[in-house]
Amino acid sequence: MAQISKRRQGKIAADASAVLRIYEAACREWGQEKVDTDHTRIWDLRCIWGIKGILPFGALESTNISEVLWVAETVCGLVQTPRQLRQRRISNASTR
Repeated sequence: MAQISKRRQGKIAADASAVLRIYEAACREWGQEKVDTDHTRIWDLRCIWGIKGILPFGALESTNISEVLWVAETVCGLVQTPRQLRQRRISNASTR
């Protein structure tokens, strides 16, 4: 992920409530496990909402995927589950 300046971090932190709302909707759309494994789905839904006019482009201070993911992970505290850990859980479950 690209380095975001302190000044920019202060501005995009204001998007926290909107990013959480998008995260919750993405979890309803694709399931929490899929979203927690791949936070780019938050950006996908943000783009879908932009196209549909639900959350128009320019409505957020964040302008790209790096900024939205920074807000989700740093400001909102969302933790992305590593794929290796998820795959290990799936393979352990299938051997039971």
